[in-house]
Amino acid sequence: MTPKTKKWLAGGLVLAVLVLPFGIRAMRGESATGVDIATVAAQPVRPTILASGALAYGTEVNLTAEVVAKVERILVAEGDTVKPGQLLLTLDPESYRNAIERESAGRRQSAIGIDRLRANLRLREAQYKRSQALAAQQLIDRNRLEEDRLALETARAELASQSESLRRSQAVLGDAYEQLAKTEIRAPIAGRVVELPIKVGETAIPSTNALAGAKLMKIADTSALLAELKVDEADIAKVEIGQQVDVYPAAYPDTALRGAVEKIALAPTLENQSRAYKVTVRLGDARAMKLRSGMSARADLYLGNGAKQIAVPVEAVVTESDEKDGEKTFVWAVRDGRARKLPVKTGLSDDRWQAIASGLKAGDRVITGPAKTLRRLAEGEAVEQRKASTAGAGEDERRDEESEA
Repeated sequence: MTPKTKKWLAGGLVLAVLVLPFGIRAMRGESATGVDIATVAAQPVRPTILASGALAYGTEVNLTAEVVAKVERILVAEGDTVKPGQLLLTLDPESYRNAIERESAGRRQSAIGIDRLRANLRLREAQYKRSQALAAQQLIDRNRLEEDRLALETARAELASQSESLRRSQAVLGDAYEQLAKTEIRAPIAGRVVELPIKVGETAIPSTNALAGAKLMKIADTSALLAELKVDEADIAKVEIGQQVDVYPAAYPDTALRGAVEKIALAPTLENQSRAYKVTVRLGDARAMKLRSGMSARADLYLGNGAKQIAVPVEAVVTESDEKDGEKTFVWAVRDGRARKLPVKTGLSDDRWQAIASGLKAGDRVITGPAKTLRRLAEGEAVEQRKASTAGAGEDERRDEESEA
């Protein structure tokens, strides 16, 4: 064997050593990049708005005093069920009974005065008639007749004045009776006593401020439950009457109470220089749960009707920014075992699904991960579905990348 032949043989052996692994790998398909693949299909896409707030009973009535008096009796206890018109509490009525006696005496005095003035009026009328007859016979002068006429008019005016005084006395007496009636506090609605801060012997005062004695008790219709939520001004335009809501009370963080938007405030509330709007949600029957007014809650307000539409997992959608063309959205599709970059037009999205308005159809296969691989894929690169164990490792890799980010 010549030196030249030996040289060629050695070179061939080196080349075989270098090429053989790649050939074997190609034959086994090991050169394909392992990825996660999902099939495009119609999915229910329901984006949500997050909000927080508190629970409240459907109807709550704060009872306050309309007169100043000491609490004489309390006939109910907190938690009692009451009916409309039921007597709940009485205030000391003594001073208002005295007022009734005083005004009754004044009315009787006015009535006696009217009787006296009526008798005087009859006398003046008779005297004036006699004066008219005498004047016709020229037995008295015209001055005497004029005096009697003026006396008659004065008697009529005094009677009219006393009649108005009687009406005033009757009105004052009616007001005194009304004040006395206000010493009895009755239930305006059917419900339960949910708050009873006043005690016997304390003085009730008519005030809307948070003063001792200003609030007697609170009655609520506990059969209906509401959620009063605060929605940020950036999201309030997306909220509509009748929109479905899932409310999670703090006492049951994993249990959703279904409800619907009943009312949206027109004016915002200011908190820490931010604006929010109050959204009232009427909840379904929750009597099986021990819920109370004032409990904090979080809520998901659902947008759209949840109809199925062509969608892909949100992690499959990739966005790139270009100075010339601006922002572009695309997915990596799998065609004949190779990655193909397809531009898409997106629609609504939720925590899991991204709706695709155009660019894909049902049955297409798209790459959903790993995230690191999605960033490094090249057009036409061979890909294959990862094995379960590899996929799990890739999930750990994705979490590591997100934590580093």
